[in-house]
Amino acid sequence: MSHHRRARRDAGEAASGQVCFDAADWAWEFLRRNADYAADWRRSVPRRLPCLALTDGTQLLRLPRRFPQAEKWGLLAFSDPAVAARDAPVLWHARALKRVARLKALPAREGDEEPPNVLADFKVERHAVIDADGQPLVLLKGRGIHVAVELHDLPVLTRRFRPVFELERLSELAAQTELLKRLQRFMVKETAPPETSFLGADERLRQALLALDESMNGKTYRQIATAIFGAKMVADEWQGPSQFLKDRTRRLVAKGTDLMRGGYRDLLG
Repeated sequence: MSHHRRARRDAGEAASGQVCFDAADWAWEFLRRNADYAADWRRSVPRRLPCLALTDGTQLLRLPRRFPQAEKWGLLAFSDPAVAARDAPVLWHARALKRVARLKALPAREGDEEPPNVLADFKVERHAVIDADGQPLVLLKGRGIHVAVELHDLPVLTRRFRPVFELERLSELAAQTELLKRLQRFMVKETAPPETSFLGADERLRQALLALDESMNGKTYRQIATAIFGAKMVADEWQGPSQFLKDRTRRLVAKGTDLMRGGYRDLLG
């Protein structure tokens, strides 16, 4: 299967609910189509770093050094652009993610009403990264949302702890409260439909991604519109007095191109 056919499949499945993408997944889908990113990845050494699985299932990656070229794209380390967001972890840098929960682990106290926590209490996908300075970051993903947690202490990765979440400034209160609510939901097994990533934007992002793929594949605007909206709608409206469908298709191509060239960072909450 070609890159573009696979990309169209991935985008279509995400929007239809077969695959649940969060905002960070969508950001990766646009970034991995960037030819300059792919060239930097090909020049990187090593291209792939091995992950270890902790006993609780958390995937752990220890970075031997910083990767400035990857950081340029908002990543801690390079991810293979041929691999879709649902098939491999993408290790976003905390600075790129904008909103990060900060956790300080304290020892359990006798008489506490709640038992101490472990990472496995978060019943979602967990990827931990220890950067070159020994700073751990845990990326939690599930139910169409993601949360990044900066840890002060390495032992948190394998030991029980009493969590204390830090707030650097009062202006962070609303954003940090939302992150903590997400973390709380991660601690409960849920069977409800996943939360929409943000403002119901998945359909618009899917269309922009498809428009980008078709454009990169050399298709005309009409062919792009047919791939997105269907042959009947294009046959009915393309030659009509209204320019709505043509304008919408052009905007989708422009939006997809902008997201690929750097706008993907705006998707990272």
